[in-house]
Amino acid sequence: MFHRAIQKNKSGNFLWTTLCTNCPVSVNVTSVDESMTVGDVLTCSSDGYPEPSYQWTDSDGLVVSTGPDVKITGNHSSLTCTASSDFTTPCSASTTVYNLAVGML
Repeated sequence: MFHRAIQKNKSGNFLWTTLCTNCPVSVNVTSVDESMTVGDVLTCSSDGYPEPSYQWTDSDGLVVSTGPDVKITGNHSSLTCTASSDFTTPCSASTTVYNLAVGML
């Protein structure tokens, strides 16, 4: 998505600025398998530009991390990572990892 803005520089001249943005169109989480255990870290990534902000929430919607990484504590049956961008028009994408209870990985 391209956005154009007009700016006035120090010399008093007006300049057009073109900004290229890309909403988070997909969210990926590091591989989850049976060998993962309490203390392991899940990492969320997105292809948004500029780099989106990340938030992990539990199945009750409570925020458990405000960055791309979250540590598995064994207290949650699922975690959802949401990548959001408010640069121009708010947009977001999310994915959920299930079966995170201790002994279920």
